[in-house]
Amino acid sequence: MEPTVSSTAELRQWFTTYGGFIHPSVSLSQGKFGLSAIAQDTIDADTTIVSCPFSLAIDVECSLHALTALFGEPTLLGLRSWSERQLICTYICLHWIFPESQTPDVLRHLPYLKSLPPADTLLTPLQFTPSELEAFRGTNIYGATRDRQESWNAEWNKCQTFIHAIDPDWAERYTWDKYLRASTYLSTRAFPSTLLSRSPTLQTTPSTYPFMLPGVDILNHSRGQPVSWCTSYPEGSTEERDGSATISIISHTTTPVGEEVFNNYGLKANDELILGYGFSLPQNPDDKITLQLGGSPHKWAIGRLASGAEGLWNEVRQLVAETPEEIGYEDDLEAAQLLLEMVQKKYDVLPDLLDENAAAIRPAVRLMLKHYLEGQRDILNSLKIHFKERQEAAVAAAKDEGIELVFDDE
Repeated sequence: MEPTVSSTAELRQWFTTYGGFIHPSVSLSQGKFGLSAIAQDTIDADTTIVSCPFSLAIDVECSLHALTALFGEPTLLGLRSWSERQLICTYICLHWIFPESQTPDVLRHLPYLKSLPPADTLLTPLQFTPSELEAFRGTNIYGATRDRQESWNAEWNKCQTFIHAIDPDWAERYTWDKYLRASTYLSTRAFPSTLLSRSPTLQTTPSTYPFMLPGVDILNHSRGQPVSWCTSYPEGSTEERDGSATISIISHTTTPVGEEVFNNYGLKANDELILGYGFSLPQNPDDKITLQLGGSPHKWAIGRLASGAEGLWNEVRQLVAETPEEIGYEDDLEAAQLLLEMVQKKYDVLPDLLDENAAAIRPAVRLMLKHYLEGQRDILNSLKIHFKERQEAAVAAAKDEGIELVFDDE
């Protein structure tokens, strides 16, 4: 049974009951796409906006505890074979399969989940219509979306089979739509587990897993917003992960009355924003394109102004040279030509932007495609210029050796 949308007062009361803190001058505004934080009074710089106790996080530990309580202790071994996403998303889904008045106590995040955007407002590519996803064909987003759907669907199938052995009725209500919704919430609102340490950081490591911080995620993203993350432990605590500890966001700018209070998700390209969050930024300076030579293990993330292109250039030079230790102008000419052709092919397969009046694509999706294509084309054009300059440098090097190179107009 789907729960009703919670009021901001209900969320705030639930959050503070469990030890959370939201600055009294922050008003929670419920909009079509979820909550936003608005300053009721001027909020000075260097002010703690929101704090959440570690014990309220939706993470692996919380999820395992709840699932074991509901499924029975003998299931613990089987549950430990699940991924972090399977555990967390199943914990979230279980809130939606019971009548609201009969939600087990161990599922304690219902007021928070009710405050999140409704399913029909989610706009990551897995919520695109077939026509909308088709509009992205020829982009990295298209393939990544297909891969993600296949992966998440396989996860859901494994979980549903597991749950069916425990309670077929629960398994029937544990639908793909619910798992997709939970996975999207995790994708759009997750923080890296590296935040739950005595030195919090948004930088990930191979052992990092996603988790959710109720209350903290009410703040929307603004690129470059100066904020700090701060953890606070009880006096005398020595545990790395103390449930009584809290994590806070401190805003370092003054927020005038009526303005929104923002967080900073870090520097993210539009493909990551679209795939993970369901929005994009115009003229995003952090846009990148990933290029990889056939058969090569190396993937090169190239940014605007051809930043990061040196690794790709050097790999191709080494590839074409007969003696990699003695690369000459002939090798550079061949490398530049190969890369120019590669870039042009990548440019040519990018889709065209559909007309504004095209009924097959929603305006918000079309805008994401527009922002994404602008960045990709700008990067590819900068690479054309970059490799053309490399080609011209090779011609100049040949001329220095007394060799005049002539190219056909083609």
